[in-house]
Amino acid sequence: MKLYLVQHGDALPKDADPERPLSAKGRADAAKMAAFLQSAEVSVDEVVHSGKTRAEETATLLAQAVWPGHKPLKMDGLAPNDSTDHLAHATGAAGGDVMAVGHMPFMGRMAARCLSGSEEGTQVAFEPGTVVCLERTGDGAQGDWALCWMLRPSMIP
Repeated sequence: MKLYLVQHGDALPKDADPERPLSAKGRADAAKMAAFLQSAEVSVDEVVHSGKTRAEETATLLAQAVWPGHKPLKMDGLAPNDSTDHLAHATGAAGGDVMAVGHMPFMGRMAARCLSGSEEGTQVAFEPGTVVCLERTGDGAQGDWALCWMLRPSMIP
C-alpha cells in the first residue's frame, strides 16, 4: 500500500479571503503536479482532504489525474493540529493506495510518525503543493513505512 501525503497548494492570506482558497500560484502548482502525476501513471484508490477550501481545491485538481471519475472525500482528522491517530488507523485499514491532502504541521507529523514511529521523529521538508509518497513495508505499524519519493512543485520544470 502507498500513502501519498500532500500539503495543500499556496493559498490566499486570511485577510484577503477568510476561506483561504488557492491562490493563482497554488492552482497552477496543483495543476502542474497533477499533470506530472498523470504522466508518471500514479493512481490511487481514494483521495481524501480536510474539508478546508484550499485542501479541497488541491485534492480536486489532483484527483482528476490520480483518481479519474471520482470526487475527493472529506475526512475528519486532517486539520493542521489534529492528532495523526485517525489517518494512521484509516491507512492501517485501507485496502489500497490513499492520497491525503491536508495542512502543516499535520502532514509533517504524519510523515514523521510513519517513518520513525514518532510524530517528533524524521522531518520531511514540505512546502505548499508537495507530494510525499510512502510505502508500507510491513503490517502498517508505526515506523513500518519507507519513503519512496517526494516532489515539490518547484522541482517540476
